[in-house]
Amino acid sequence: MAECAEDSVVRNLFEALAQATQVHHHNAAVQVDALRLAIAIRLLGLNSAGRQSTARGGLFEESSDRQVRSLQKWRLKRVVDHIDDHLSERITLTDLASIAGLSRMHFASQFRMATGLRPHEFLLRRRIRKAEELLFHSSMQIIQIALAVGFQSQAHFTTVFKRFVGYTPNQWRGAHHMACQVPNP
Repeated sequence: MAECAEDSVVRNLFEALAQATQVHHHNAAVQVDALRLAIAIRLLGLNSAGRQSTARGGLFEESSDRQVRSLQKWRLKRVVDHIDDHLSERITLTDLASIAGLSRMHFASQFRMATGLRPHEFLLRRRIRKAEELLFHSSMQIIQIALAVGFQSQAHFTTVFKRFVGYTPNQWRGAHHMACQVPNP
């Protein structure tokens, strides 16, 4: 029970309870009951967590013992290949986790450990990289490129592109086409 006295949430709830019992208005009884319930729930949670971690060897030790593994290379390759092959389609975390053969939560943490990026961030970066290729090597309209790399609108595509690249797609295309033109002697 010593950890309960050290818990700031419990301490704050007790302080609020003490203040609520001093107030004499028609909602005070409801507030007091709600605070008592919140304290009870918090104490039960602390007690339950303490029993679980003590069974593992120490108070709240399990959080520091648990290490997230990096996504295995073969799983990562399958996921990246799927992303690259389906950029124009809707790709969800559930889809990627399924391809990796893991639960969503395990996949997300292992993917981040392997790549340094959240799956959604990785997906966006792949889409923007492909968009840069299309902007540079094709004369497709911006909206066509947006749809080809999986964005639902040109506005969203432009916003994300600018966030990652620093320029709008139109600005980027103009700058890169001008840089690649060789002046005639």
